[in-house]
Amino acid sequence: MFKRTRHRGYKTEPLRSPLRPFYMMFIGFVFAGLLAGCSLAGDSVTYVIVTGEPPADGQPPIGQVGQAPQDVVGQSIAQTIPTLPPTATPIPPTPTSDVDPQTALQMGDRYLFDGYLENAVLSYQNVLARDEAAPELRAAAAFNMGQAALREGLFDESVSALTTLITTFPNDTRIPQAYFLRGDAYLGLSEWQLALDDFRQYLALRPGLVDSYAYERIGDAQVALGALPDALNSYTAAADAGRSLAPGLALREKVARVYLTSGQIEQAVAQYDAILAVAENAPYRAQIEYAAASALLEGGQTELGLNRMQRVMDEYPATAQAYDALGVLLENGRTVNAYQRGRIAYFNGAYQEAITAFNEFTTETLLSGIPAELHLLLGRAYREVGNPEAALVAFQTIVEQYPTDPLFGEALLEQGRTRFLAGEIDQAIERYLAIASTYSTLTPTAAEALWRAGYLYTTNGRPEQGIPIFEQLADLYPNTTQAASGLAIAASAALTAGNDLAAENLFGRLAATSSGTDAASAYLQLGRLALERGEQSLAQQAFDQAAAAAPDSYFGARARDLVAGRAPFTPPAQYVFTFDELAEITAAEDWLRQTFAVTQEGPLWPLSPQLEADAGLLRARELWTVGVFDAAETEFFDVLERYEEDGLASYQLAVFLRSIGALSPSLQGAANVITASGVGTLDAPRYIARMRYPAYYRDEVLRLAQEYEFDPLLLFALIRHESLFDTYATAAAGEKGLTQVIPDTAAYIAEQLNWPDYQHSDLFRPYAGIAFGAFFLNENLDRFDGNIYAALAGYNAGPGRAIDWLEISGGDPDLFMAAITIESTQLYVQRIYSHHSIYRVLYGAPE
Repeated sequence: MFKRTRHRGYKTEPLRSPLRPFYMMFIGFVFAGLLAGCSLAGDSVTYVIVTGEPPADGQPPIGQVGQAPQDVVGQSIAQTIPTLPPTATPIPPTPTSDVDPQTALQMGDRYLFDGYLENAVLSYQNVLARDEAAPELRAAAAFNMGQAALREGLFDESVSALTTLITTFPNDTRIPQAYFLRGDAYLGLSEWQLALDDFRQYLALRPGLVDSYAYERIGDAQVALGALPDALNSYTAAADAGRSLAPGLALREKVARVYLTSGQIEQAVAQYDAILAVAENAPYRAQIEYAAASALLEGGQTELGLNRMQRVMDEYPATAQAYDALGVLLENGRTVNAYQRGRIAYFNGAYQEAITAFNEFTTETLLSGIPAELHLLLGRAYREVGNPEAALVAFQTIVEQYPTDPLFGEALLEQGRTRFLAGEIDQAIERYLAIASTYSTLTPTAAEALWRAGYLYTTNGRPEQGIPIFEQLADLYPNTTQAASGLAIAASAALTAGNDLAAENLFGRLAATSSGTDAASAYLQLGRLALERGEQSLAQQAFDQAAAAAPDSYFGARARDLVAGRAPFTPPAQYVFTFDELAEITAAEDWLRQTFAVTQEGPLWPLSPQLEADAGLLRARELWTVGVFDAAETEFFDVLERYEEDGLASYQLAVFLRSIGALSPSLQGAANVITASGVGTLDAPRYIARMRYPAYYRDEVLRLAQEYEFDPLLLFALIRHESLFDTYATAAAGEKGLTQVIPDTAAYIAEQLNWPDYQHSDLFRPYAGIAFGAFFLNENLDRFDGNIYAALAGYNAGPGRAIDWLEISGGDPDLFMAAITIESTQLYVQRIYSHHSIYRVLYGAPE
């Protein structure tokens, strides 16, 4: 086990970029070197590097798939960059003139991959300054430096490097992309005409691939130059040139706004209509419809504008735009019936307003013209404003007057829920049981009523009354989701009450009547109960069934650990990070032939002619090359989705995407292969499994794991779950980077690490994202004395909640999981557990 100590962190000098980073676009040819192993001091863990043979003819190039890194750059980098002591800055030294150009180029690629952009620029400058460097090395250094400097916001340096490539190596195949990148650098320098010229030159050299993005940039330059009519033409050309759906819609919105600015209302509305012709998401459509209506009103076309406001209200009543449209219509003298006003008010949280409108409608309308939905929404609105008795009257109206309406069962259940929300637990249970008894033929309603009654009994201190309800539910409605959930709750309640016999019976029923994770969780508990009785054989059988039911799940992983007598999150005795890739590729492709009936001869990894010619993939590859990574990833995922059921195509895509550094899409491609095969990850060939569970940014992870003295596989598992190795991942709450640190926590960590001039965008640097996540993980491990369950729960939900759950569980890992009251946190810990279990097999020496 790892020795636990507290560390105070280290000083660093982060690098920031004013641009969204242009990342990893050219790293395929040295990618394996970035994954090379490193020797770390200390006797707490051993890192084993298993070397492989160089690839034979017909095998993927080493750099394309991470093969035998010592044969490419691993040795030279290891010889040049010393292992850093725990308190040192994580920024490696820049190469000096005594480093040969090939090594300096490779070091630059590594710095860029890990996010050390200034070091990358200096490395490439080192190569360019060496007259003895081979032309191909100097050309590569010029192109790569242009990208690195652009990412760092060093626009002058980017222009200089790309100009060197264009003028000195005019026959280089990257010349068109160099013009595109230099155009972006000129935009950064506000050199609008020069940028415009470069993008036009790119279009002349590479027409038909990513014209939309070049035209958009031309339009941006023309706007800056004050040539608005020209800009509109360019933006229209960009919109018409074609993109994948989401980027294309965003562009049309931009074009519409420019038309509005120039007073061209009809053209703006035409762009909005083009969006509506393809957009399917209802809330987004509501936004666009409202924007079109507002444009017409602003342009003086009042009647047309109001008609479109009416459309917003009619078609999207549950949106904020509908509420705004309602206000516009009323202000302009349009009549809106009270029922419609009530619905829109209710969906937007204006409950008293909804009540007034609904009651107005009922006084003006014959009973036959009042829909059941009005009473349902009226009842809910009354409940929201604190009038449960009026709510019950509204729901009872549906029961009495609309017995055949589809909302009949929902109204019944709302009566019980109203009692529950009013704090009348016994009355709620009584009502639910009455519903189940009286309306037993209404399967969805009766099953839900029984489940709610059992749940209220069980969670209010009366499990002995709740358990029989759940058993009745399973007897009467065995094929419902409520039955499986009820058996799980009942079994857990019996287990907590110390009634092991009843718990075993209930878990047995759940295992026999469910599948997937439900069955796996039940078999896991059956195995634990058998172990407690000393019935090893029966326990082994149950654990095996758990692993078979859901092999990649937490329950399957936990069962395998219990079978092995292994504590949760046990690290391997040795780590293996490089492999005999030739043998593993051969085994993987033999498996692919057998699994997917592939008859193709020769190596399977190269892209097929069909994929090579795929328009989406061609466009995505070009976008990746010119640094438009958001759009490129969108295109890559679209291609992956189209081929997700084709195991061979998914394999080829995974290998190709890994070769160019498109890490998250590559991972998805490997996942598609395994899913299509119908096996668990650990039953797939190791080569494919490791693409699904990769060890990218290994040097950074290993160094930090050594510094903080925790298992590096735990950090890999956390990164995989948090970001799928997308260093630019951003979540709704502002979490950023590989380890998804939230702003407030990141600011605190920056202070602890003495991180100078911290900005939250620093987390987009791979080395910084990993460093911040490692610090916070280590702090939680220290806080909880190495309890990884509690540390992960604290990382996700905050340490205060984790302390409460730890006290409830008494330190037992399985009881801790049961004590977690936030479903997303429970799932978070479970998934990282299962990820770690897979990483342990894939990167641990066989025991």
